[in-house]
This record gives sequence, structure tokens and C-alpha cells, in this order.
Amino acid sequence: MRTFLYYTLFAALLLTGLSGCEKNFLEQDNPTATTDNKWWQLESQLKAALNDIYSGLPSGTYSYMPDARMHMAGITDEAIHAGNFGDWRNYPLGLSNSQTGSARDLYALYYTNIRRACRFLEHYQTAYVENAAFKTRYAYEARAVRAWYHLQLFLMYGPIPIVDHALLPAESMAARNSKEEVVKFIATELDSCAANLPDQYDNDDAWRMSKGACYAMQSILYINAGDYPNAAVAAKKVIDMKVYELHQSNSSTNSYVDLFSYNGLINKERILFKPRAQVEVFFRNAPKSLGCQAATNPTAAIVNTYETLQGKTIRELGTDSFLVYQKDPGFKGNRDPRLFASVLLPGDVFVNRKLLPFDRATAGNPDLIGQPQSTVTGFWMKKYLDPKDASSTYSGNLNFMIIRYAEVLLNYVEGLIESGQSQNPDVLLYLNKIRQRAGMPAVNAAVYNNADKLRELVRRERQVELAFEGQRIFDIRRWKIGTVLNGPVEGAVDPATGKPVIVEERKFNAAKDYLWPIPLDELNANPNMVQNPNW
Repeated sequence: MRTFLYYTLFAALLLTGLSGCEKNFLEQDNPTATTDNKWWQLESQLKAALNDIYSGLPSGTYSYMPDARMHMAGITDEAIHAGNFGDWRNYPLGLSNSQTGSARDLYALYYTNIRRACRFLEHYQTAYVENAAFKTRYAYEARAVRAWYHLQLFLMYGPIPIVDHALLPAESMAARNSKEEVVKFIATELDSCAANLPDQYDNDDAWRMSKGACYAMQSILYINAGDYPNAAVAAKKVIDMKVYELHQSNSSTNSYVDLFSYNGLINKERILFKPRAQVEVFFRNAPKSLGCQAATNPTAAIVNTYETLQGKTIRELGTDSFLVYQKDPGFKGNRDPRLFASVLLPGDVFVNRKLLPFDRATAGNPDLIGQPQSTVTGFWMKKYLDPKDASSTYSGNLNFMIIRYAEVLLNYVEGLIESGQSQNPDVLLYLNKIRQRAGMPAVNAAVYNNADKLRELVRRERQVELAFEGQRIFDIRRWKIGTVLNGPVEGAVDPATGKPVIVEERKFNAAKDYLWPIPLDELNANPNMVQNPNW
């Protein structure tokens, strides 16, 4: 662990102008260039240090953060990342390795913030805080965020070293813990934090770790560890709190559409979110004709997944109808409203621009498919694009929802199905709540009447409900469906050929690609570190 728990932190502290260089830097860690004996004194200092720990939580589209989750959709079958930043396109092309920047940067980011949390927990008691309950809460917030970073490392790299204190040089050659040890550590930490954190905060502090966030994280942990009974139990704890609800619009706007707009900015569905973490969303994802980059483009695979308004998949309708919807995905508006909320289709009008990616006759068409900073698939990502940002494309104020209530409900349903409880009435109850909020009909219980069919349904429901929000890569890994990342990637149908455009040929190696590689720098610095298989 020497590289990222030692040298990376040292470099980071040098960049912040840390003074007191004669002291071992491992004895110092603060955001305002001072020493330990001068820091850790005031509540304002604790808050600043705690906010620094939170800073590594993911954004949606901020290009300078290595885990911008909406751009990470480009490593799944949901999207192609075509931006001029990041290296997400390397993964599906089989070009990533143990030196790939994003895998290295995320590993460093998460362990740096784990260490910040450890330092906080080792020093917070010395600070004066008038309300002792607040001081206690800050400590449990730090522990909960530390657990979140461990969870993300586990999801991305598999079993990793557990770090529950600031490591000294003699301890920096840590080996990987077992899967069972990692799961137990994270779950135990979250239980302790849930017991000591509030159910909810006022709006100004609603982004902080809460009891519900801890149980929600447990549901994510357990479901991805294959412990489905405990995943269902953890998710049910969130439901039983009765703090969260699926967002319902207070206007005529579809509630699902509303959720990702300024109108729905404050909602009861958000469980864990990062404030103003969609500052760049319009600039990065909107069409070039609006002065934007169209950096991450939906694929035909996600577009074709949305059902019709009658609750049928377009493949169920037969070959002729499938070809109609393939050519015109929004045919007569007869698709799941979540499609129109999440994807801009050829011919759509958005902020007074008609989007014509295949219009080759108009000279200088900025939205022509394949042009620099235009769509490469013929589709654009629409989720989180609020027209209010069109006049100031680089300074939005939308939050990014890291965990929302709909995901917890889907975790609960999947946990029930996979633990042999597919006939539990809660399965259809919560699937219907999600579908009906979006404007879709109730599940046809005559068709989806056994575990296999319900599994098919809940997987499709996750894909369309959570599209582009960052969960798809973990779903692919959990379900071992890496074949969806093999072969040609299709976009929209080109009217000139009558066939979908082929964007790229992807390669997925099941022997290694279900995990990311441990960074080479870490392996070189730590002889006790073992690489993931076949990297």
C-alpha cells in the first residue's frame, strides 16, 4: 500500500502547502497548511476536515474527477464515451491495463480519502465543540464515508486491504483481505454508523451521511457480494424508515423527468447525493449545436431496452414492429416515458434545435454524426439536461444523486427474487410503484409469474430506471453478463442505409474483465499486493 497510502498522500499534502516539513508527514494531515498541534482545535476545523473527506464522493459529469459516473456509462453497453478527456473508451476496446489512468487514479483517490477519515477519527476528540452530540455525529459521518470508499474499492477491484487507521511506514505493505473480511468490515461499520446517525437532516445538510444512507450502502454491498437475503433485509430497513419516497412531481411534468431537473432538485428520493456535482452536465452531454461536447452517447442497446407504453418489449412485438421501432425509437410516442427523459433521439427538438444527426445535405450541420464533439451514435444523453442551463452551459447547480430510493427498492426486489422469495407480494408491489411513477402500466402478473421471468423483468427495470447513473457496470459484473460488452456497438439507424450505424467493435475477456487491475505502481511498491487474475 506504500504508493497510495504513503507517497500519493505526501504529494497531495505538498500541493496544499503543508508546513512543518521536518516532522514526519504521516503525523500531519489538514487542509489549511498547519501542524497537528495547531489543527484539530475548533469545530470549524473539524468541519473543514470532514468536508475534505466527503470531497471524493463521485460527481456525475465533472471531467476532472476520475469517477464521473455518467461518463463511466461509456464502459458499459449503455453508452459510448467520445469525450476529449478520460480513458473510459479503453476498457470496452480491450486496451486497458494495470497502468490505465482511471484505474490508478480511483485507487489513489479512495485510499487517500480513507486515510483522511482515519486521521480525522484519530484526532477529532481534541477539538472543542460546544455541542458534544455534533462532535460524535461528525465522527460517525467520517466512518460512514470511509466505509463508502471501501465499498467502491471492493466493487471495482475485488477484495482489497482494509484500512481502519492511518498506516505508519512499517505497516504500509498491507496485503489484501479476504472477501469475507472486507464485507464484514464494511457491514459492521455501517451498522455502527446507522445506530448513531440521524434519520434525516434539514435541506442544507441533506447531503450528509445518514442512517438511511448506511442501510442503503449495506444493500449495495450485500447484493454485489451475492448475499441476497441480507441485501433484502438492509433494503427493507430503508423502506421501513418511511423517510424516503419516489419523487412525485408537483406539476404536470412526468415525475421521472422532474426528478432530474431544477424543479425536482429538492426531493425525498435522494438518499446520498453530492451537491452541485452536475456543474458541467449541460456542457459535457448536450448537443454541439448548443455549444456543447456530446461527450457520452447512448447506444441502441439501451434505447431498444425500453418497453412500449403497453408494457411490451419491442422484440416481443415481432420482427416487423421491432424494425419500425429500431428505425424510429420514439414511434408515435409509444415508449416508456423514461426513454424520452433519458435520451435525445434523432429528430427531437431540444432548446429550439431540431437534432438531425444524419442530415448531410445541410452544410456545416454541427450535429452531424461522427463530427468532432458531436454524437457518434446518433443519440444524445438527456438525463440531467435542464434547458435552464442552456444559457450558461458550464455552471449548472444540479446535484448528483449517488444513491436514490428507486435503487434501494430494486435492490430489495432483486434480493427477494434471488433468495427464493419471488412470490413475496413485495416484489410486484415495489416494481409497480417504480413503473407507475414513470408512467408505465403495472407488471403483467400472468406473464411474470416465476423467478426466471421476474429476474428478466427486474434486470430490465434496473437498466432503464437507473440508466447512465453509474450502476450498470456493477450489474453487469454481478450478473456475469459480460457478453453484452462483446462485439459491434450499434447506434441509431442511418436513413441512407436503413441500418444501424456501427460505432466500434468491443472486446470482453471474462477471465479478467469482471474486475479492474490493481495499479502497477502499487504492485511495484508493495510486494505483498497480489494482482487480479490475468491482468
